[in-house]
Amino acid sequence: MLLLFVLVSIISFAGSIHPGTVNLAVIQTTLLQSRRAGLWLALGGSLPEIGYSALAAGGAMLIPMDAAWVKFLPYLPIPVFLLAGLAALRQKPVELVAVASGGYTTFPFWKGVALSSTNPQLLPFWSAVWIYLSGAMLVPANQPGSQWVFAVATASGAFGLLVLVSFVANRYRQRVLQYLNNLWINRLIAGTFISMALWQFIRLIAG
Repeated sequence: MLLLFVLVSIISFAGSIHPGTVNLAVIQTTLLQSRRAGLWLALGGSLPEIGYSALAAGGAMLIPMDAAWVKFLPYLPIPVFLLAGLAALRQKPVELVAVASGGYTTFPFWKGVALSSTNPQLLPFWSAVWIYLSGAMLVPANQPGSQWVFAVATASGAFGLLVLVSFVANRYRQRVLQYLNNLWINRLIAGTFISMALWQFIRLIAG
């Protein structure tokens, strides 16, 4: 269980590094309000991960193993990870105005919840990760609690990254804006996901 928690937290942390909507909102809130407000938004932005990942893991566990199409299920992570990698490669540099403008009419926590809850990529992504880890025997068998360890780990990794984003934005205001226009981090994330897709493909072919 500990290994599952650590691995999923790392995957969630790495998957949250690219400058997405929640990350930018945390930076914006930290710069224009305070680090405390940014942390509230970070908390709200990470909690929906629990619902989506628990739903993904629970749905995968409920799939009847005698269904004819189940044999194709291990191939699901391949296109999902490839698409995640390609999306990271296509991520455009962030304009300065996207971070430095905007008003606030709601408590940052609820803004984070709203932004993260409307992310359409969470459910298929965490479904793919669950299947990937299950196929690699990294999910403890016959332990129903593993899906909740998985779910909490997804939120923990995302929250850890968002806390770091808020801290860096508060401490290095100008440098973080320069970082957002740097493409190397997107390429690193893209390479990670594409490598996971290739490894899954090789493992299935070799098996």
